[in-house]
Amino acid sequence: MIKNKANISFDFCGKDSDREVVAKIAKALSLVSKSSKNKKFSLAVVSPSEIKKWNLAYRGKNKPTDVLSFSELESDEFIPETENEKRQELGEIIICNSIASKQAKLYGWSREEELARLLAHGLAHLCGYDHENVSKEEELKMIKFEKKILKQAGFDF
Repeated sequence: MIKNKANISFDFCGKDSDREVVAKIAKALSLVSKSSKNKKFSLAVVSPSEIKKWNLAYRGKNKPTDVLSFSELESDEFIPETENEKRQELGEIIICNSIASKQAKLYGWSREEELARLLAHGLAHLCGYDHENVSKEEELKMIKFEKKILKQAGFDF
């Protein structure tokens, strides 16, 4: 587990070279979202076949996708909070490495920028935002939150 100065910690499974991007986004999240301070998330960067399994199991879609998020806010597993202890987990994010690389090329930016964009998107979901089956207003709130994280981390899209 990596803890940064901004009091957001994360478990990370992926390339060592991606760790700096993840740390920047985690720090930015803690600065733009007071409710995320002293929280933790997990991130795995995986292959298309691995994310396809998760996408089928949890979304019923038998194809790879760029990013999946599993929020503790939406968990079926109830873990009671004590008076002195608030839930620390935001949740888990899975990003497909090769899809991130392809999308970066398609959009005309670096793989690191695409990783940052996908991570900000996943973290927005973990913080309770959504863009599917919601009003246009709610979708725009999520996009604004993602952009705020990215800008705070030094990524300007």
